[in-house]
Amino acid sequence: MTAPEETTERRALLRRLDDVLEALEQLNLSEATQLPDRVRRSLEAHQIPYEDGAEVRILIERVWRKQEAHMLSPRQERRRNPSRRAGSRRHPGQEVIESILRQVQRGSGPQV
Repeated sequence: MTAPEETTERRALLRRLDDVLEALEQLNLSEATQLPDRVRRSLEAHQIPYEDGAEVRILIERVWRKQEAHMLSPRQERRRNPSRRAGSRRHPGQEVIESILRQVQRGSGPQV
């Protein structure tokens, strides 16, 4: 299990990458050919390579790959956040079955 500081840092990094991704998506929609200086600085800060004249869609894919490296896999997420039923060994439909059995025992439910 990761420490709370690591989790906070990872989430902050993912948020910053989301901001870079949003800026790139806006540039892509406007069919921009030049990267603004702030976007260049952000790419450099996150060590995402870019070349003058690189297609924005290629840069978007690079940011996605960088994000994926910092995301938890579903297996890791399950380990960190066990399901509510993890402690219970009862089958999910067990309550319904027990309710029907109580009704039958009282004589007010469906005949089984």
